[in-house]
Amino acid sequence: MPYRSPNHLNFWEKLMLKTFPPLIAFLIRNWCRTCRVVARINEENERNAVIACNGAVYVSWHQRMFYFFKDFGNRNIIMMISRSKDGDYANDVALRLGFSSVRGSKGKGGHKAMYKLIEKLNEGGRTAGIMVDGPKGPPRVLKMGAIKIAEDTGKPIIPMMYGAEHRIVLKSWDRYFLPVPFTRIVVYHGNPIFVPRGATREEARRIRLEVERVLNEMADVCDTFWGGNPVGKPGYDLVAADTREEIGYFSNPSSSGEGLINNS
Repeated sequence: MPYRSPNHLNFWEKLMLKTFPPLIAFLIRNWCRTCRVVARINEENERNAVIACNGAVYVSWHQRMFYFFKDFGNRNIIMMISRSKDGDYANDVALRLGFSSVRGSKGKGGHKAMYKLIEKLNEGGRTAGIMVDGPKGPPRVLKMGAIKIAEDTGKPIIPMMYGAEHRIVLKSWDRYFLPVPFTRIVVYHGNPIFVPRGATREEARRIRLEVERVLNEMADVCDTFWGGNPVGKPGYDLVAADTREEIGYFSNPSSSGEGLINNS
C-alpha cells in the first residue's frame, strides 16, 4: 500500500505523489530488466553469511543505488528513508519495488528510525540496505549508522557493489550513474565484516575505515572489469573527501565501549 505522507502537501504535491512513484518504479524495473548480469563475484560466500547469521546489513555507495533497486527487490530488505517530501517519493518508489522501510534522517527522527530498524533486524530473517554516504555525502565517506546497527544486532556488514560496461554518469555530488539499457553488469558480493558488541572508539574507527577501503576496492574492480576507468572516485575524478571523523560516536568517549551514537 502506498505510504501516506505526514508532510503537509498541497494539491499538486499530492497529485505528483500519486502519479510519479508508480511511473518511476515502472521505469526502473523495466530499464534494469534490459541489463544483463554476466558475472557475480563471491556470491556464494555472501549468501552463506546471510543464512548463517539470519540476516545482514548490506552497504554500498549512494552512487550505486540504481541497479540495486532491481537486484535487491526480492531480498526482504528494509531501507531507512528520510522523512522529507523528497523522501516521500523515494519511499513510495521503494515500496513498489519490493522493499520495506523505516522513515528518518539526521534531522528528522533519525535515531528513532535507526532503533526501529534494529528492532526489526533482531526479530530475525530480515536484512537492512543502507547507502552509507547518502543522502548528501561527502562521497565515499562511510557514516556510522551502519556500524551502530551491526553492533546492536550482531548481523554482519556485507559490502555490495556493481559496475556497468556502459553507463550514463550524472554531474551530481557523487557522480551517480545509470547503466545504459541493454548493457552488461557485474555484481560484486563482499565478505562479511562483524562489529563486536561494546566496540571501542578505536575499534569502530578501524572497522569504518576497513569498510570504506573494501567498498572502494570493489568499486575499482567493477569499474575496470571491462577495461574502463573508475567513476566517482575521490582523488581521481572527484575532489578527495574530508575523512575526518565526526565527534560523538560514543556516549562516553573515554569508555571501553558502552555503545555507538549514530551520526548518520
